[in-house]
Amino acid sequence: MGIRYGLSVSELMDFFCEGEHRGFSEAEIEAAEKRVGVSFPVCYRRFLLEYGKDDVNTRHNQLNKPPEEIFTSYEAVRETLEEWEEEFLDAGRNGCQGDYADNAYFTLRQLPEAEWGTVTDNYLLIWAENQGVWNAGYLIKDLQDGAADPPVYMSTEDDFVTFKRCADNTEVFLKGMLAEAAYGYHSKERYTKLPEIEKALEKRGIDPEQLEAAGNCLDTELERLYFYTVSGDYYDLITANRREQDREEIQQQMFQALQSAPKPRYQPYHLRLTTSQEKDLGMKRPHKPGGIAVHPIVAFAMKEYFNRLPLTAYDWGKDLGRMKTLKLEPRGRKEGTDTVYICPPSEYFPPEPYYYDLYDWSIIGKMTGLRTLVIEHIYVDDFSFLRYCRNVRRLSLYGTNFSDCRLLLEMPNLKEADLHLCPLEHEEILAALSISCRR
Repeated sequence: MGIRYGLSVSELMDFFCEGEHRGFSEAEIEAAEKRVGVSFPVCYRRFLLEYGKDDVNTRHNQLNKPPEEIFTSYEAVRETLEEWEEEFLDAGRNGCQGDYADNAYFTLRQLPEAEWGTVTDNYLLIWAENQGVWNAGYLIKDLQDGAADPPVYMSTEDDFVTFKRCADNTEVFLKGMLAEAAYGYHSKERYTKLPEIEKALEKRGIDPEQLEAAGNCLDTELERLYFYTVSGDYYDLITANRREQDREEIQQQMFQALQSAPKPRYQPYHLRLTTSQEKDLGMKRPHKPGGIAVHPIVAFAMKEYFNRLPLTAYDWGKDLGRMKTLKLEPRGRKEGTDTVYICPPSEYFPPEPYYYDLYDWSIIGKMTGLRTLVIEHIYVDDFSFLRYCRNVRRLSLYGTNFSDCRLLLEMPNLKEADLHLCPLEHEEILAALSISCRR
């Protein structure tokens, strides 16, 4: 057997490519450079030209943003300041500016843009993870100095202010992103325990130390890639196969499956509260006709987003419109295989006309400014609110019970969708949409 260590990005892209490589045009890249006011590094331009549209780019996180979606961190700061403006004005009127002493955006608002550099540098953002929380890119100063292959920086908080160097160059950064894209590529093998890793590598005659130093290797006999990361006590071995399993392997697996009990389909979690919590939140009270239902997990997410819950009905309406990112996941006490007892958002019920309801998700449709919507591993009683999420650009319904792809037709600004593990119907709709989609 032959083992090749340390494949380059171009060799990795060849491994993942099914057919001809597809890239962006010179005109598309030049238009983006003109818009942001700086030239892209030579190495990154080459990647966009040769591989920018390859399917592997959108398997997990985007390996690269399309040129038309590349922007600078200062652009994002300007947009965020507009979103916060009303709240900052309220703080000034109420003498509460001290509450924002640690808010970097509040600090930037006090400065002319020419002095923002005293707080944060400006970055060209070429990458975002699939939930839109973390962003990465080049320091604008490096590009203005003509660096051909500068370091890459990644945000360390959920903002566009705090960044830290994450890779010495584009090649190193892209290899890391390709490792994440590799998982699930004709393979489900991923090991995080050292004994399992050592056994898997020994079986194929792979030197762990050499693999750790190189970061990846190719088993040329099996046409299988191995990506290996070691950081302190953290170990991660990811595999990817160049081809689907051969007929004999598939038949053997089918035979074994028939001999064993069928495995249940993946089930998302149903969300619950205890009886006493439901009572405290007023969920047993009759509500007035025309009231506005709020799912408790949505209220909990709003509390985390704003570091508080709205006090008045007016504040509720205002905060709903100001939400840009909503992330819902089943955090809480798990019971059995499909139930989670979530944390209540507060000890009290909200002001009228709002009321809590564990089975009504329509409040999400009232978040008209929403740009990123993430609902993962949760059973949702009704997804019809999606037709009102017309400004959402990034959507993840990973591991939920979402099925009707036709709802996505009513989301005109949608750019990315993660529908992995969803029981999809009307999948032909996805082919008609101009979005990157994982399913």
